[in-house]
Amino acid sequence: MTILKIFFLAAFIGGLVLAVFAMLHGVEHTRRRRNRSRKPSPFFNLPAVAAFAVGFGAVGYPLASSTRLPAWGIILIAISGGALAITGMITLLARWALRGLSNPLPSEGQEIQGQLAVVTRDITPVREGEISYDHFGSRELVPARSLGTTVIPTGSEVVIDRIEDGVAYVEEWAVVEQRL
Repeated sequence: MTILKIFFLAAFIGGLVLAVFAMLHGVEHTRRRRNRSRKPSPFFNLPAVAAFAVGFGAVGYPLASSTRLPAWGIILIAISGGALAITGMITLLARWALRGLSNPLPSEGQEIQGQLAVVTRDITPVREGEISYDHFGSRELVPARSLGTTVIPTGSEVVIDRIEDGVAYVEEWAVVEQRL
């Protein structure tokens, strides 16, 4: 039974180490995927493996230490504990952590009001211009229209009011700053 206790303790500690690694590196970046356009699987990933190992070790070690069950019985119960832990992790990832990774760009319904941007192509009252802004660490370019009636030259800082039909409606930062 000593070997069994060491096995469960190693699984538990290994699961904790994997869980910390997954937390430090992020759920979507812990597995190298061939097709990066797909979102990570909620079933086969490092956090799920870590959850199984922690559950397996946390249930198996006390059983191996304090019961007289046969080794096969302890292992079956520990596998059940690991399965319960991985079920909880998969549910958590599928419903919370991985939600929305397939389309990380803001849609019309999402609020980006107040986002600071820079004009990359002049915005005039009669012609759309273009702005760029940072979104989740990447530079986004979006067609833009002014809320005012003046020309906003390239290089000016603007504040995004809203995005409708793929076009950002912006206001000059200087105007917004005066209201603050």
